[in-house]
Amino acid sequence: MGPVFLPMAQSGLLRGVMMWAVAIAVVNVAWALVVDGEAVRELNDADHPFQDNVPIPIQGLLGAQGPLPAVFEAEFEHLVDPTEEVGWAITSAEGTLVAGWNGTVQDGSSGWEGSLPPGDYVLTSSGPDEVVAYMSLTLEPLGPMRVEGHLFATLGLIVLAFADRGIRRWLDARGGSETTESIPVGFRSVRPLIDEDPVNVDGQWKPPVRG
Repeated sequence: MGPVFLPMAQSGLLRGVMMWAVAIAVVNVAWALVVDGEAVRELNDADHPFQDNVPIPIQGLLGAQGPLPAVFEAEFEHLVDPTEEVGWAITSAEGTLVAGWNGTVQDGSSGWEGSLPPGDYVLTSSGPDEVVAYMSLTLEPLGPMRVEGHLFATLGLIVLAFADRGIRRWLDARGGSETTESIPVGFRSVRPLIDEDPVNVDGQWKPPVRG
């Protein structure tokens, strides 16, 4: 009995560990897909009048104070002269330069990639009226919560699993006690009359006596 029981216990333990590993992996992959979600802001485009100064307020989602991953992209199109000088700069509310670029329209697209802490920023663009600018800022609002989210997702899965097990045991125990108490006390000792011999029961139907 012992040698047979041991491999069965080991296989059950291995199966449980594998199920936990798969569940934790699925939860963390799902969170990774959520946290990589992007929010795109169009700062200048052909459908709106060109703005020399564009305010960029940045706030962390759910009160997060960490820096947000950010990607800025800019592209200029000329209407008359491709050698026109253009440029852009991103500065903080205190006037600190975060990123900037200067060149000509024919230089092609430009951009910057980094992180921006929550706060107020300003995009300053320069160029002639004969130039159309396309500028966008892409942020990851959940980026500052990447590590915390993985920890919370894993711990939450563990807590839910143990809570579900405890609730099931409590419901099973409660169901057993309710089944016992569902029969009224006064009727538990009464035996059905069908078990009695109808000949010996007073007041009951008796078979006819043949003479």
